Amino acid sequence: MLTWSAVTVTAFALALVAQAVYTSDPHWGIRYMADLWVYVASGQAVRDGVSLYDVVIMSPLYGPMPYLYPPLTAVVLFVPLTFLPFGAAGLVWNTATLIALGAVVWISLGIAGVLRTRTRTVLTVVGLVLVFCLLPTRIHLIFGQINAFLVLLVLLDFRRGAGRWRGIGIGVAAALKVTPMIFIVYLLITGQWRAARTAVLAFLGTVAVGFAVAPRDSLEYWGGLVFESSRAGAVYATPNQSLASAMARVFRSEVFATWWLVVLAVVGVLGLAVARYVHHRGSDFLGFCAAVLTGLLVSPVSWEHHWVYVVPLLVWLAVRAHQRRSAGLAAVTVLLSAVFTLRVFWWVGVQEFPPEPMDLNPWQQLASSMMPVAALLLLLLGPLWVRHEFRSRPAGAGAGAVAQAPAPARVPASAAAAAPAPDPAATPPATSTTPVVPEPTRSG
Repeated sequence: MLTWSAVTVTAFALALVAQAVYTSDPHWGIRYMADLWVYVASGQAVRDGVSLYDVVIMSPLYGPMPYLYPPLTAVVLFVPLTFLPFGAAGLVWNTATLIALGAVVWISLGIAGVLRTRTRTVLTVVGLVLVFCLLPTRIHLIFGQINAFLVLLVLLDFRRGAGRWRGIGIGVAAALKVTPMIFIVYLLITGQWRAARTAVLAFLGTVAVGFAVAPRDSLEYWGGLVFESSRAGAVYATPNQSLASAMARVFRSEVFATWWLVVLAVVGVLGLAVARYVHHRGSDFLGFCAAVLTGLLVSPVSWEHHWVYVVPLLVWLAVRAHQRRSAGLAAVTVLLSAVFTLRVFWWVGVQEFPPEPMDLNPWQQLASSMMPVAALLLLLLGPLWVRHEFRSRPAGAGAGAVAQAPAPARVPASAAAAAPAPDPAATPPATSTTPVVPEPTRSG
Protein backbone atom coordinates (compact mmCIF):
# COMPACT_ATOMS: atom_id res chain seq x y z
CA MET A 1 0.00 0.00 0.00
CA LEU A 2 2.82 2.39 0.92
CA THR A 3 4.57 1.62 -2.37
CA TRP A 4 1.64 2.54 -4.57
CA SER A 5 0.74 5.58 -2.49
CA ALA A 6 4.30 6.82 -3.02
CA VAL A 7 4.16 6.01 -6.74
CA THR A 8 0.79 7.76 -7.15
CA VAL A 9 1.92 10.91 -5.35
CA THR A 10 5.16 10.99 -7.36
CA ALA A 11 3.29 10.39 -10.62
CA PHE A 12 0.82 13.22 -9.91
CA ALA A 13 3.64 15.61 -8.98
CA LEU A 14 5.57 14.75 -12.16
CA ALA A 15 2.41 15.16 -14.27
CA LEU A 16 1.96 18.64 -12.81
CA VAL A 17 5.60 19.45 -13.61
CA ALA A 18 5.15 18.22 -17.19
CA GLN A 19 1.99 20.28 -17.64
CA ALA A 20 3.62 23.44 -16.24
CA VAL A 21 6.84 23.06 -18.26
CA TYR A 22 5.43 22.01 -21.61
CA THR A 23 2.44 24.34 -21.76
CA SER A 24 4.71 27.33 -21.09
CA ASP A 25 7.31 26.31 -23.70
CA PRO A 26 6.84 27.98 -27.12
CA HIS A 27 7.90 24.86 -29.02
CA TRP A 28 6.10 22.19 -27.04
CA GLY A 29 3.09 24.22 -25.98
CA ILE A 30 1.52 24.08 -29.44
CA ARG A 31 2.12 20.31 -29.51
CA TYR A 32 0.94 19.57 -25.97
CA MET A 33 -1.72 16.85 -25.90
CA ALA A 34 -2.03 16.83 -29.70
CA ASP A 35 -2.64 13.06 -29.78
CA LEU A 36 -4.92 13.12 -26.75
CA TRP A 37 -7.20 15.53 -28.64
CA VAL A 38 -7.68 12.77 -31.21
CA TYR A 39 -8.26 10.16 -28.50
CA VAL A 40 -10.87 12.27 -26.69
CA ALA A 41 -12.58 12.99 -30.01
CA SER A 42 -12.67 9.24 -30.69
CA GLY A 43 -14.25 8.65 -27.30
CA GLN A 44 -16.88 11.29 -28.06
CA ALA A 45 -17.52 9.65 -31.43
CA VAL A 46 -18.28 6.38 -29.64
CA ARG A 47 -20.73 8.16 -27.36
CA ASP A 48 -22.36 9.92 -30.33
CA GLY A 49 -22.58 6.79 -32.46
CA VAL A 50 -20.34 8.27 -35.17
CA SER A 51 -17.81 6.18 -37.09
CA LEU A 52 -14.42 6.33 -35.41
CA TYR A 53 -12.58 6.39 -38.71
CA ASP A 54 -14.41 9.51 -39.85
CA VAL A 55 -12.85 11.35 -36.90
CA VAL A 56 -10.12 13.73 -38.06
CA ILE A 57 -8.61 16.48 -35.91
CA MET A 58 -6.99 19.33 -37.83
CA SER A 59 -3.69 20.34 -36.24
CA PRO A 60 -1.96 23.62 -37.17
CA LEU A 61 1.32 21.70 -37.17
CA TYR A 62 0.50 18.19 -38.34
CA GLY A 63 -2.50 18.77 -40.56
CA PRO A 64 -5.25 16.10 -40.49
CA MET A 65 -4.83 13.64 -37.59
CA PRO A 66 -7.09 10.56 -37.86
CA TYR A 67 -7.85 7.95 -35.24
CA LEU A 68 -5.51 4.96 -35.78
CA TYR A 69 -6.38 2.24 -33.26
CA PRO A 70 -8.97 -0.55 -32.94
CA PRO A 71 -12.45 0.50 -31.76
CA LEU A 72 -12.20 -1.23 -28.39
CA THR A 73 -9.22 0.96 -27.48
CA ALA A 74 -11.43 4.02 -27.79
CA VAL A 75 -14.24 2.39 -25.82
CA VAL A 76 -12.04 1.24 -22.94
CA LEU A 77 -9.49 4.04 -22.66
CA PHE A 78 -10.92 7.19 -24.21
CA VAL A 79 -14.66 7.28 -23.55
CA PRO A 80 -14.06 7.91 -19.79
CA LEU A 81 -11.94 10.97 -20.65
CA THR A 82 -14.89 12.61 -22.43
CA PHE A 83 -16.61 13.22 -19.08
CA LEU A 84 -13.79 15.55 -17.97
CA PRO A 85 -12.74 19.03 -19.10
CA PHE A 86 -9.85 18.59 -21.51
CA GLY A 87 -7.24 20.13 -19.18
CA ALA A 88 -8.27 17.79 -16.38
CA ALA A 89 -8.36 14.85 -18.78
CA GLY A 90 -4.76 15.57 -19.78
CA LEU A 91 -3.59 15.70 -16.18
CA VAL A 92 -5.45 12.51 -15.28
CA TRP A 93 -4.10 10.76 -18.38
CA ASN A 94 -0.48 11.69 -17.69
CA THR A 95 -0.79 10.76 -14.04
CA ALA A 96 -2.14 7.34 -15.02
CA THR A 97 0.65 7.03 -17.59
CA LEU A 98 3.31 7.68 -14.94
CA ILE A 99 1.67 5.25 -12.50
CA ALA A 100 1.86 2.63 -15.25
CA LEU A 101 5.55 3.42 -15.74
CA GLY A 102 6.07 3.15 -11.99
CA ALA A 103 4.55 -0.33 -12.18
CA VAL A 104 6.91 -1.12 -15.09
CA VAL A 105 9.89 -0.08 -12.96
CA TRP A 106 8.60 -2.15 -10.01
CA ILE A 107 8.18 -5.28 -12.12
CA SER A 108 11.55 -4.77 -13.83
CA LEU A 109 13.28 -4.52 -10.45
CA GLY A 110 11.66 -7.78 -9.40
CA ILE A 111 12.81 -9.49 -12.59
CA ALA A 112 16.31 -8.16 -11.90
CA GLY A 113 16.29 -9.75 -8.47
CA VAL A 114 15.46 -6.79 -6.20
CA LEU A 115 12.99 -8.46 -3.85
CA ARG A 116 13.22 -6.64 -0.51
CA THR A 117 10.06 -4.52 -0.37
CA ARG A 118 11.54 -1.39 1.20
CA THR A 119 14.48 -1.29 -1.20
CA ARG A 120 12.24 -1.98 -4.16
CA THR A 121 9.84 0.80 -3.14
CA VAL A 122 12.60 3.40 -2.87
CA LEU A 123 14.16 2.31 -6.15
CA THR A 124 10.76 2.38 -7.88
CA VAL A 125 10.16 6.00 -6.89
CA VAL A 126 13.71 7.03 -7.79
CA GLY A 127 13.50 5.04 -11.01
CA LEU A 128 10.20 6.70 -11.95
CA VAL A 129 11.78 10.14 -11.60
CA LEU A 130 14.69 9.04 -13.82
CA VAL A 131 12.35 7.43 -16.35
CA PHE A 132 10.42 10.73 -16.44
CA CYS A 133 13.61 12.32 -17.85
CA LEU A 134 13.94 9.88 -20.77
CA LEU A 135 13.07 11.26 -24.21
CA PRO A 136 10.44 8.58 -25.01
CA THR A 137 8.68 9.40 -21.73
CA ARG A 138 8.84 13.15 -22.28
CA ILE A 139 7.41 12.85 -25.80
CA HIS A 140 4.83 10.39 -24.46
CA LEU A 141 3.63 12.94 -21.91
CA ILE A 142 3.75 15.87 -24.32
CA PHE A 143 1.45 14.22 -26.85
CA GLY A 144 -0.65 12.16 -24.41
CA GLN A 145 0.19 8.74 -25.79
CA ILE A 146 -0.87 5.19 -24.80
CA ASN A 147 2.27 3.06 -25.08
CA ALA A 148 3.11 3.01 -21.36
CA PHE A 149 -0.05 0.99 -20.73
CA LEU A 150 0.90 -1.50 -23.44
CA VAL A 151 4.41 -1.93 -21.98
CA LEU A 152 2.84 -2.70 -18.61
CA LEU A 153 0.40 -5.23 -20.06
CA VAL A 154 3.17 -7.07 -21.89
CA LEU A 155 5.63 -6.96 -18.99
CA LEU A 156 3.05 -8.54 -16.67
CA ASP A 157 3.61 -11.75 -18.63
CA PHE A 158 7.34 -11.70 -17.87
CA ARG A 159 7.13 -11.01 -14.14
CA ARG A 160 7.81 -13.57 -11.44
CA GLY A 161 4.84 -15.83 -10.86
CA ALA A 162 2.86 -15.04 -14.02
CA GLY A 163 1.80 -18.69 -13.92
CA ARG A 164 -0.99 -20.24 -15.95
CA TRP A 165 -2.35 -16.85 -17.06
CA ARG A 166 0.88 -15.92 -18.81
CA GLY A 167 0.09 -14.57 -22.28
CA ILE A 168 -3.09 -12.67 -21.43
CA GLY A 169 -1.30 -9.33 -21.14
CA ILE A 170 0.38 -9.81 -24.52
CA GLY A 171 -2.88 -10.80 -26.22
CA VAL A 172 -4.88 -7.90 -24.81
CA ALA A 173 -2.10 -5.41 -25.66
CA ALA A 174 -1.97 -6.71 -29.25
CA ALA A 175 -5.74 -6.28 -29.59
CA LEU A 176 -5.53 -2.69 -28.35
CA LYS A 177 -2.64 -1.81 -30.68
CA VAL A 178 -1.28 -4.45 -33.05
CA THR A 179 2.47 -3.86 -32.53
CA PRO A 180 2.71 -6.13 -29.43
CA MET A 181 1.98 -9.13 -31.70
CA ILE A 182 5.78 -9.49 -32.00
CA PHE A 183 5.69 -11.03 -28.51
CA ILE A 184 3.33 -13.78 -29.66
CA VAL A 185 5.92 -14.63 -32.31
CA TYR A 186 8.58 -14.63 -29.58
CA LEU A 187 6.60 -17.11 -27.48
CA LEU A 188 6.20 -19.38 -30.52
CA ILE A 189 9.87 -19.42 -31.58
CA THR A 190 10.98 -20.15 -28.02
CA GLY A 191 8.59 -23.08 -27.69
CA GLN A 192 6.42 -21.51 -24.98
CA TRP A 193 3.31 -23.10 -26.46
CA ARG A 194 0.93 -22.70 -23.57
CA ALA A 195 1.68 -18.98 -23.14
CA ALA A 196 1.46 -18.48 -26.92
CA ARG A 197 -1.93 -20.21 -27.03
CA THR A 198 -3.17 -18.08 -24.14
CA ALA A 199 -1.94 -14.92 -25.88
CA VAL A 200 -3.69 -15.83 -29.15
CA LEU A 201 -6.93 -16.65 -27.34
CA ALA A 202 -6.72 -13.39 -25.35
CA PHE A 203 -6.15 -11.48 -28.58
CA LEU A 204 -9.07 -13.14 -30.37
CA GLY A 205 -11.31 -12.73 -27.34
CA THR A 206 -10.51 -9.03 -27.02
CA VAL A 207 -11.09 -8.47 -30.75
CA ALA A 208 -14.40 -10.32 -30.43
CA VAL A 209 -15.44 -7.95 -27.63
CA GLY A 210 -14.59 -5.09 -29.97
CA PHE A 211 -16.87 -6.56 -32.65
CA ALA A 212 -19.62 -6.94 -30.07
CA VAL A 213 -19.49 -3.31 -28.92
CA ALA A 214 -18.58 -1.66 -32.26
CA PRO A 215 -19.23 -4.10 -35.13
CA ARG A 216 -19.11 -1.62 -38.02
CA ASP A 217 -15.90 0.08 -36.92
CA SER A 218 -14.28 -3.25 -36.03
CA LEU A 219 -15.02 -4.61 -39.49
CA GLU A 220 -13.55 -1.48 -41.10
CA TYR A 221 -10.39 -1.61 -38.96
CA TRP A 222 -9.59 -5.32 -39.02
CA GLY A 223 -10.83 -5.59 -42.61
CA GLY A 224 -8.00 -3.49 -44.01
CA LEU A 225 -7.39 -0.22 -42.19
CA VAL A 226 -4.98 -1.96 -39.83
CA PHE A 227 -2.49 -2.34 -42.70
CA GLU A 228 -2.45 1.34 -43.70
CA SER A 229 0.66 2.45 -41.80
CA SER A 230 1.00 5.53 -44.03
CA ARG A 231 -1.88 7.13 -42.11
CA ALA A 232 0.53 7.65 -39.19
CA GLY A 233 2.74 10.15 -41.07
CA ALA A 234 5.73 10.55 -43.39
CA VAL A 235 8.23 7.72 -43.18
CA TYR A 236 11.23 10.10 -43.35
CA ALA A 237 10.09 12.29 -40.43
CA THR A 238 12.99 12.54 -37.96
CA PRO A 239 11.01 11.61 -34.81
CA ASN A 240 10.23 8.33 -36.60
CA GLN A 241 13.04 6.15 -35.25
CA SER A 242 12.38 2.92 -37.13
CA LEU A 243 14.88 1.28 -39.47
CA ALA A 244 12.65 2.17 -42.44
CA SER A 245 12.75 5.83 -41.44
CA ALA A 246 16.54 5.73 -41.21
CA MET A 247 16.72 4.28 -44.74
CA ALA A 248 14.27 6.92 -45.97
CA ARG A 249 16.56 9.64 -44.68
CA VAL A 250 19.68 8.01 -46.13
CA PHE A 251 18.11 7.50 -49.58
CA ARG A 252 16.04 10.72 -49.43
CA SER A 253 12.83 8.84 -50.13
CA GLU A 254 9.31 10.10 -49.52
CA VAL A 255 7.69 6.68 -49.76
CA PHE A 256 8.25 3.23 -48.34
CA ALA A 257 10.36 1.44 -50.99
CA THR A 258 9.39 -2.17 -51.69
CA TRP A 259 12.97 -3.47 -51.53
CA TRP A 260 13.19 -2.24 -47.95
CA LEU A 261 10.99 -5.20 -47.05
CA VAL A 262 13.93 -7.49 -47.74
CA VAL A 263 16.14 -5.50 -45.36
CA LEU A 264 13.46 -5.42 -42.70
CA ALA A 265 12.85 -9.15 -43.10
CA VAL A 266 16.56 -9.89 -42.62
CA VAL A 267 16.69 -7.70 -39.51
CA GLY A 268 13.50 -9.29 -38.23
CA VAL A 269 14.92 -12.80 -38.61
CA LEU A 270 18.19 -11.71 -37.00
CA GLY A 271 16.43 -10.08 -34.07
CA LEU A 272 14.16 -13.03 -33.40
CA ALA A 273 17.13 -15.39 -33.70
CA VAL A 274 18.90 -13.33 -31.04
CA ALA A 275 15.77 -13.46 -28.87
CA ARG A 276 15.63 -17.24 -29.21
CA TYR A 277 19.35 -17.58 -28.50
CA VAL A 278 19.36 -15.57 -25.27
CA HIS A 279 16.19 -17.33 -24.15
CA HIS A 280 17.91 -20.69 -24.54
CA ARG A 281 20.95 -19.35 -22.67
CA GLY A 282 18.63 -19.02 -19.70
CA SER A 283 17.10 -15.53 -19.81
CA ASP A 284 13.50 -15.19 -20.91
CA PHE A 285 13.61 -11.51 -19.96
CA LEU A 286 16.52 -10.72 -22.27
CA GLY A 287 14.70 -12.64 -24.99
CA PHE A 288 11.76 -10.30 -24.40
CA CYS A 289 14.13 -7.31 -24.70
CA ALA A 290 15.52 -8.60 -28.00
CA ALA A 291 11.96 -8.99 -29.29
CA VAL A 292 11.23 -5.41 -28.18
CA LEU A 293 14.18 -4.05 -30.16
CA THR A 294 13.26 -6.17 -33.18
CA GLY A 295 9.69 -4.93 -33.22
CA LEU A 296 10.75 -1.30 -32.93
CA LEU A 297 13.26 -1.70 -35.76
CA VAL A 298 11.04 -3.45 -38.30
CA SER A 299 7.88 -1.44 -37.68
CA PRO A 300 7.35 1.10 -40.50
CA VAL A 301 6.69 3.75 -37.86
CA SER A 302 8.40 3.83 -34.46
CA TRP A 303 7.93 7.32 -33.07
CA GLU A 304 10.20 8.37 -30.23
CA HIS A 305 7.50 7.68 -27.65
CA HIS A 306 7.23 4.06 -28.87
CA TRP A 307 10.73 3.49 -27.47
CA VAL A 308 9.37 3.67 -23.94
CA TYR A 309 9.53 -0.13 -24.33
CA VAL A 310 13.27 0.07 -23.50
CA VAL A 311 12.56 1.13 -19.89
CA PRO A 312 12.61 -2.46 -18.50
CA LEU A 313 15.97 -3.13 -20.19
CA LEU A 314 17.54 0.05 -18.80
CA VAL A 315 16.32 -0.81 -15.28
CA TRP A 316 17.61 -4.37 -15.57
CA LEU A 317 21.02 -3.25 -16.86
CA ALA A 318 21.42 -0.74 -14.02
CA VAL A 319 20.64 -3.39 -11.41
CA ARG A 320 22.89 -5.92 -13.13
CA ALA A 321 25.79 -3.47 -13.26
CA HIS A 322 25.43 -2.89 -9.51
CA GLN A 323 25.15 -6.59 -8.69
CA ARG A 324 28.21 -7.47 -10.75
CA ARG A 325 30.11 -4.35 -9.72
CA SER A 326 30.78 -3.99 -13.44
CA ALA A 327 32.17 -0.63 -14.56
CA GLY A 328 31.83 -1.68 -18.20
CA LEU A 329 28.17 -2.59 -17.88
CA ALA A 330 27.54 0.62 -15.93
CA ALA A 331 29.16 2.61 -18.75
CA VAL A 332 26.97 0.87 -21.33
CA THR A 333 23.89 1.64 -19.23
CA VAL A 334 24.83 5.32 -18.95
CA LEU A 335 25.54 5.52 -22.70
CA LEU A 336 22.22 3.91 -23.59
CA SER A 337 20.42 6.19 -21.14
CA ALA A 338 22.03 9.18 -22.88
CA VAL A 339 20.89 7.91 -26.29
CA PHE A 340 17.34 7.67 -24.97
CA THR A 341 17.46 11.03 -23.18
CA LEU A 342 19.03 13.47 -25.64
CA ARG A 343 17.41 14.64 -28.87
CA VAL A 344 20.75 14.83 -30.68
CA PHE A 345 19.39 15.62 -34.13
CA TRP A 346 18.32 19.06 -32.90
CA TRP A 347 21.94 19.90 -32.10
CA VAL A 348 23.10 19.31 -35.66
CA GLY A 349 20.38 21.27 -37.42
CA VAL A 350 18.01 18.49 -38.51
CA GLN A 351 14.32 19.41 -38.58
CA GLU A 352 11.60 17.34 -36.93
CA PHE A 353 9.19 17.29 -39.86
CA PRO A 354 10.85 18.71 -42.97
CA PRO A 355 8.48 19.24 -45.94
CA GLU A 356 10.63 16.83 -47.96
CA PRO A 357 13.62 14.53 -47.29
CA MET A 358 16.75 16.54 -46.54
CA ASP A 359 20.29 16.15 -47.84
CA LEU A 360 22.07 15.18 -44.62
CA ASN A 361 25.78 14.64 -44.05
CA PRO A 362 26.96 11.42 -42.31
CA TRP A 363 26.99 12.99 -38.83
CA GLN A 364 23.48 14.32 -39.29
CA GLN A 365 22.35 10.91 -40.52
CA LEU A 366 23.76 9.30 -37.37
CA ALA A 367 22.23 11.95 -35.12
CA SER A 368 18.86 11.45 -36.84
CA SER A 369 18.82 7.69 -36.20
CA MET A 370 20.42 7.22 -32.79
CA MET A 371 17.74 4.87 -31.49
CA PRO A 372 17.72 2.34 -34.37
CA VAL A 373 21.54 2.40 -34.48
CA ALA A 374 21.67 1.63 -30.74
CA ALA A 375 19.11 -1.16 -31.18
CA LEU A 376 21.08 -2.74 -34.04
CA LEU A 377 24.28 -2.65 -31.99
CA LEU A 378 22.50 -4.28 -29.05
CA LEU A 379 21.18 -7.07 -31.26
CA LEU A 380 24.59 -7.64 -32.87
CA LEU A 381 26.77 -7.42 -29.74
CA GLY A 382 24.27 -8.57 -27.11
CA PRO A 383 24.63 -12.31 -27.83
CA LEU A 384 28.41 -12.06 -27.38
CA TRP A 385 27.92 -10.49 -23.96
CA VAL A 386 25.27 -13.05 -23.01
CA ARG A 387 27.58 -15.89 -24.05
CA HIS A 388 30.36 -14.44 -21.89
CA GLU A 389 28.12 -13.53 -18.97
CA PHE A 390 26.45 -16.95 -18.81
CA ARG A 391 29.35 -19.05 -20.14
CA SER A 392 29.08 -21.46 -17.22
CA ARG A 393 25.43 -22.18 -18.05
CA PRO A 394 24.84 -24.81 -20.75
CA ALA A 395 22.76 -23.69 -23.70
CA GLY A 396 19.10 -24.36 -23.07
CA ALA A 397 19.39 -24.28 -19.28
CA GLY A 398 16.29 -22.77 -17.79
CA ALA A 399 14.67 -22.28 -21.16
CA GLY A 400 11.54 -24.12 -20.18
CA ALA A 401 11.16 -22.56 -16.74
CA VAL A 402 10.15 -19.00 -17.42
CA ALA A 403 8.28 -16.58 -15.21
CA GLN A 404 6.56 -19.22 -13.12
CA ALA A 405 9.48 -19.89 -10.78
CA PRO A 406 8.72 -18.95 -7.17
CA ALA A 407 10.62 -16.09 -5.60
CA PRO A 408 13.46 -17.17 -3.31
CA ALA A 409 12.88 -17.10 0.41
CA ARG A 410 14.18 -14.18 2.45
CA VAL A 411 17.54 -14.59 4.11
CA PRO A 412 19.14 -12.55 6.88
CA ALA A 413 20.92 -9.44 5.68
CA SER A 414 24.25 -10.70 7.00
CA ALA A 415 23.92 -13.94 5.08
CA ALA A 416 22.82 -12.14 1.95
CA ALA A 417 25.85 -9.88 2.10
CA ALA A 418 28.16 -12.86 2.31
CA ALA A 419 26.48 -14.81 -0.46
CA PRO A 420 27.50 -14.48 -4.11
CA ALA A 421 25.42 -12.12 -6.26
CA PRO A 422 22.28 -13.78 -7.68
CA ASP A 423 21.88 -14.37 -11.40
CA PRO A 424 18.60 -12.57 -12.10
CA ALA A 425 18.87 -12.96 -15.85
CA ALA A 426 18.64 -16.70 -15.44
CA THR A 427 15.49 -16.39 -13.36
CA PRO A 428 12.42 -17.26 -15.40
CA PRO A 429 10.62 -15.13 -15.42
CA ALA A 430 0.23 27.66 -26.87
CA THR A 431 1.46 29.92 -29.75
CA SER A 432 4.75 29.29 -31.45
CA THR A 433 7.20 32.12 -32.07
CA THR A 434 8.37 30.48 -35.30
CA PRO A 435 6.41 30.32 -38.58
CA VAL A 436 3.88 27.51 -38.55
CA VAL A 437 4.28 25.19 -41.55
CA PRO A 438 1.82 22.30 -41.98
CA GLU A 439 3.66 19.06 -41.40
CA PRO A 440 2.87 15.44 -42.14
CA THR A 441 0.12 13.74 -40.19
CA ARG A 442 1.17 12.11 -36.95
CA SER A 443 -0.76 10.22 -34.35
CA GLY A 444 0.00 6.90 -32.71
